[in-house]
Amino acid sequence: VLLFPLGVYLQAGQEPENPFTGDAAAIEEGRGLLNAACGGYCHATTQGGATDAPDLFDCEWWHGDSDGDLFTVIRDGVPDTRMQGFGGMFPDDDIWRLIAVIRADSRCVDSGTEDLSRRE
Repeated sequence: VLLFPLGVYLQAGQEPENPFTGDAAAIEEGRGLLNAACGGYCHATTQGGATDAPDLFDCEWWHGDSDGDLFTVIRDGVPDTRMQGFGGMFPDDDIWRLIAVIRADSRCVDSGTEDLSRRE
């Protein structure tokens, strides 16, 4: 399988597709990455966890809500915030795994509202 860099897709005007969406093994790997690199440092990984960083599992996205937007934020970071870029630390596949677990564990339902019974 030939995978192109994210920028190729974005330049062509197509939204990149996460190769790990719905892949249970990749989601578990992503969960491990999330807990090791994000959880406890900046982002809460359980519902109600108190941090000053945005909740990764609610329905409110500050810097875009597509998988491509999330990829860019994780890879490049967000200027003038504590959100550093992880592109030099994680290969693209690991960034996609992080996005897969964020989506799998989301409390957001199709209507754009939160299902508070999830991620407890």
